[in-house]
Amino acid sequence: TVIELNYDYLLCAVGTVARSNIVPGAKEYCFNLKTSQDAKRLRTAIGEALEFASRPDVQEFYYEDEEMQLKARAERQRRVRIAIVGGGPTGVGESTCRIYYHFCFILLINILSLIELAGEIMDFFSQVCGTDEGAFQHLKDDVSVVLIHGGQEVLPAMDVELRQKALDLLISQGVEVRLNTRLQQVGRDYITILEKGSDVEETIPIGVTVWGAGNAPVQFVKELLAQLPESAAGSAGRIKVDKWLRCPTYSNESFGSILVLGDVACFESQSKYETEPEPLPQTAQVAGQQGAFAARMLNRGYDMQQTPPKLPELSSNEAASILRLWLLARGLEEAPGFEFLSLGLLAYVGQEEALNQCVPRKTSIIKKSSTYCFRLVSYKSVWKGYN
Repeated sequence: TVIELNYDYLLCAVGTVARSNIVPGAKEYCFNLKTSQDAKRLRTAIGEALEFASRPDVQEFYYEDEEMQLKARAERQRRVRIAIVGGGPTGVGESTCRIYYHFCFILLINILSLIELAGEIMDFFSQVCGTDEGAFQHLKDDVSVVLIHGGQEVLPAMDVELRQKALDLLISQGVEVRLNTRLQQVGRDYITILEKGSDVEETIPIGVTVWGAGNAPVQFVKELLAQLPESAAGSAGRIKVDKWLRCPTYSNESFGSILVLGDVACFESQSKYETEPEPLPQTAQVAGQQGAFAARMLNRGYDMQQTPPKLPELSSNEAASILRLWLLARGLEEAPGFEFLSLGLLAYVGQEEALNQCVPRKTSIIKKSSTYCFRLVSYKSVWKGYN
């Protein structure tokens, strides 16, 4: 059923989807990490993998033949081997799903999620397999995590010393990190990878594969772009916007009626540390600030067709509202353009270690900044950073 709705303003903030169709089998067999439902499915899959690896038919004592015992051990280890594809943000912008190491609940926050996911899963395995209270102590020598990343370094958005620190911490926990490696194919119980510069493909038996190696626009964005001028097309299928989040339209009458924000928006910004304007990252920080900015403009009643947007002129019989007087007193008769305030980059990498980069001051510390911490939705997240 097609429903036509008239609107005064259209706010496009539909986000992105996982671009898993670029690798054969990834769409069918990989778990995404994009929505809360994705996180629930992944949590269930890892729990089922532990149960599946505990069945008698993959235990050595179940067989007398030595060859069958070796096969049983290999199959048991495959069932609890987790592959994570990607070494940076999932695109989140990414308001992505973080699964805590005990896998009891889900939080929606801004994270460098694939690195954190590897650390969280290793924490989880350490708790349920490596302690006396753990329910899967018999699997402590079998569980493993493989991180596959096509770049030369993990966390490319962070400073060089923090990238190396993250890599060292992951390796110290037992995460197998494959850099400069591309995923070639995904099957039901295996993945095929290829190291850059090599012609030899490697097949790894896998129980669960998590995809986070790219994002693509949703169908709605493609249809919207088809109805906008060519100048609206931004990088990676995103929609270009101006300082007030307005996208180009064919007519002056419709200009200002469509606002685009979040992962969909291609908003170019240049800081004093950059030589050329670059699109803002697809993160929850950007999306949250753009959402608040758009709400303020609409609530204040700016005329979005003007550049810059201004408060509309009052007729002779109209009285000024308290809001209008307040805006005039603050010099906000014209709407200021959007400016992104970076609160830094944050990544939990396991074993109570968190990496934080304070972008405005170009400094790096191995703990969470107070500004960022108290924007999290759990005191546990704050404690992990400061511990």
